[in-house]
Amino acid sequence: MAKISVIENNVPVNSISLTAGTVSIGRANNNDVRIQDSTISSHHAKIVTFYNASYIEDLGSTNGTFVNGKKVKKQTLKPGDIISLGVLSLKVENEEADEPKAASLRAEAETANPQQGLTP
Repeated sequence: MAKISVIENNVPVNSISLTAGTVSIGRANNNDVRIQDSTISSHHAKIVTFYNASYIEDLGSTNGTFVNGKKVKKQTLKPGDIISLGVLSLKVENEEADEPKAASLRAEAETANPQQGLTP
């Protein structure tokens, strides 16, 4: 599952899980992500997620939607992508819900005896 982190002045201020459905972004009160910035349109863009895939679509905004510095109308998102809307940035990330468990398993594997379970 992916998430987007809202970044203001190079500091993450919020994160939103991208579950199946649509996340609307804009200045209007009825958006899921409301941005109080005059460079953002009332209904600027939306992120649509289905299964494990997400894409962003510009909704005819005045100043455009950018992914990794490139102006887009519709773009599939992947971890590491930076979405720019006006002065705001959104970073696409993986939700690492099982990271502590994975780190524990990695540490266990690194310290295991490589000969264990093998017979000559």
